[in-house]
Amino acid sequence: MIQDDHCKGGTRSASRGYLLGQAIVVAVMVFGVCATIVTLMEQRYHQEQRHIVAEVAAGSAHSLDRQLSRSLSPTYVLASILRAYGSIRNFDRLAVDMMEQYGGISALDLAPQGVVSAVYPLAGNEKAIGFNLLNDPTQRTEALHAISSRSLTLAGPLELKQGGTALVGRLPVFLETEAGPERFWGFVIAVLRLEDFLPATNLGSLTQSGYDYEIFRAHPETGKRQSIARSTAIPLPKPVTHVIEVPNGQWILAVAPQGGWRCSPLYFAGYGLAVAVSLLVGALFFSTQRQPALLRRLVAERTKELERTNRELTSKVTELEQARAEIRTLNDQLELRVAERTAQLESANRELSSFSYSVSHDLRAPLRHIASYAQILLDEQGDKLNGEGVGILGRIHAAGVRMGELIDALLNLSRMSRDALRRRPVDLAALAGEILDELKNAEPERRVSVILPGRLECFADPDLIRSALRNLLENAWKYTARNPDAAIEFGVTQDEDTPVYYVKDNGTGFDMRYAGKLFEPFQRLHGEGEFGGTGVGLATVDRIIRRHGGRIWAEAELEKGATFYFTLGGEEDKPSG
Repeated sequence: MIQDDHCKGGTRSASRGYLLGQAIVVAVMVFGVCATIVTLMEQRYHQEQRHIVAEVAAGSAHSLDRQLSRSLSPTYVLASILRAYGSIRNFDRLAVDMMEQYGGISALDLAPQGVVSAVYPLAGNEKAIGFNLLNDPTQRTEALHAISSRSLTLAGPLELKQGGTALVGRLPVFLETEAGPERFWGFVIAVLRLEDFLPATNLGSLTQSGYDYEIFRAHPETGKRQSIARSTAIPLPKPVTHVIEVPNGQWILAVAPQGGWRCSPLYFAGYGLAVAVSLLVGALFFSTQRQPALLRRLVAERTKELERTNRELTSKVTELEQARAEIRTLNDQLELRVAERTAQLESANRELSSFSYSVSHDLRAPLRHIASYAQILLDEQGDKLNGEGVGILGRIHAAGVRMGELIDALLNLSRMSRDALRRRPVDLAALAGEILDELKNAEPERRVSVILPGRLECFADPDLIRSALRNLLENAWKYTARNPDAAIEFGVTQDEDTPVYYVKDNGTGFDMRYAGKLFEPFQRLHGEGEFGGTGVGLATVDRIIRRHGGRIWAEAELEKGATFYFTLGGEEDKPSG
């Protein structure tokens, strides 16, 4: 009897072990199926990520290729001039114009017979003069290849003789001869220092958008990989690459997300769910094999739970896909709205230009006629009118002239808002001196003490800043007219490393309670009988200063003068002198 119980216990134990093994096999199989589904979903997610990065890389590569073509274009222009005239006059002036127009260029060289003889700019590039490309072992091969192929070649990055790393475009020039075939004249060279060329492209937007990049090529002689530029020293993980065709070779632009490729938000949850489902199915299998009656009930319940979980997972995936589709739709709508707003802005600008033209031509002509007819009546019929009539005609004439001045002031204020801002170095001290000399010549009888710095250079639009400075200095000149010891000072001070320019006078000044009205059009703190003017000058100054990213304010006291302060925005606005 004991032996029978022992046999039955061993049989149950063996049966339990067998069922447990089968349950483990089933759990492993279920986990494999679930893991395969999660892996396929993850692969699809990564494919979409790489597709997005590929589009970004293609756009950046196109911009880089376009800027490279623009920066190398001056070599064709200079070569055409050489072929037409045999030499280039005013090389420096041509080089300045082309470097400003095309951008990204550090220097332009002329190398007759391969020897550099002319460089612009010469400052900082003196060591390049006399450099022989055909004798230099590092550049001879590519220079000879350019001559044999009779086409533009791009070398680099190279360490320049004058210092720095640059890309060098060389275009061989062949001139016609009377005796026979063309002769080799030399090279026209464009030097693109990486620190000048790369900012002219949109590669900086890649890092701002969360991507790292590297540009490299295969060296034409050694075939080894040669890095041209990169945003990080860390190797890019499985980057997306785009080929850029350049003269005599190819560049490769590699792009990858900063910090590496990210997993799908459902990746770890999917594997966790796969483990849970496989354990659940294995346990169910083990339980159903031991308790067939319980199996049917549990299978039905767990099947429903599993279906619900699968539906939730499918719903999450669908929601993610819908979210991505909505993002793409929103991007398309945003681009459409930007295009619509741009078109509306262009239409508004055209309407404003049309309105300005109408004001300038259609309104000023009747005003001129009114003023002219009033003057004619005064000249020809004045003796027939009484004193009141003469006075009325005089006021009509003065009002017409005044209205013309106001229209001119308004047009000037409008133009200050629409003209493009072109910043360049400007010597404000010299500009102030020229304006004050003009004022002295207009009123030589006045004695005004003037204080100016020796030199005061800033970065601004020359025409706009001249207009602003003229308004401020003319105001100072006007409001010191009653002071026999008139004095005007122009200078600069510092406010936390920000240059603050000022125009100071000892004229009539004004009440600071009304300082808020100074820069509003047609707001005057003095009557027309006291001082002339349109009331638009300071509004024009305010608009010019704000277009430069700065601000303007004033401090004054009645009969003790006024000081107008202003700043000019921009990191490059550091005064020198």
